[in-house]
Amino acid sequence: MFPKHLFQVVGAGGLLFLASCAQSLDTTRVAMSQHPVESKGSSGLKSQLESSVNRFRGSIGRSALPSHPGLDRLAQAHCEFMARNRGKFTLGSENISHVGFEERVLMAQRGYGMLSLAENVAGGKAGGDVAGEITQAWVQSKKHLYNLRQKWDCAGMGVYVADDGMVYVTQIFATKDLSSQTLTDRMRSF
Repeated sequence: MFPKHLFQVVGAGGLLFLASCAQSLDTTRVAMSQHPVESKGSSGLKSQLESSVNRFRGSIGRSALPSHPGLDRLAQAHCEFMARNRGKFTLGSENISHVGFEERVLMAQRGYGMLSLAENVAGGKAGGDVAGEITQAWVQSKKHLYNLRQKWDCAGMGVYVADDGMVYVTQIFATKDLSSQTLTDRMRSF
């Protein structure tokens, strides 16, 4: 699809088959920092990706997605996980995966009061208009396009650039849970 820079994208539908992966993944649990790890060039690229996705959403009549700090941390942690486990994934791509999506959903629901979530991931070599290429790859993928087009309240973006130029991107889309029971539960926690 992209002769200069090949970006791989994995659809969310393949998640259920990852439980049978033979290789063990580095899942050492560490506390999630309040501030994501900044890899070389990731900060500017994150901003470019958020702008590129929001420009696309605007072009189809959808509103721009505000960034959610908690979802940013979840997305960043997943990018770092993919980088640590590069070459170990077996479904769709050996370098990117949705492994752990269920846990990210639970963390977002319980920790941030989100109702529904979706996730897009991408990976490839840095160079040229990376943000534009990733957004275009997502637009050309039926499952990723579906996520981009939906009505969401906010999103989180994570970007990690490895020393060799490999870029890992995760975007988590979310809708806030505004049900009366959720609001009641939140008020009781004070």
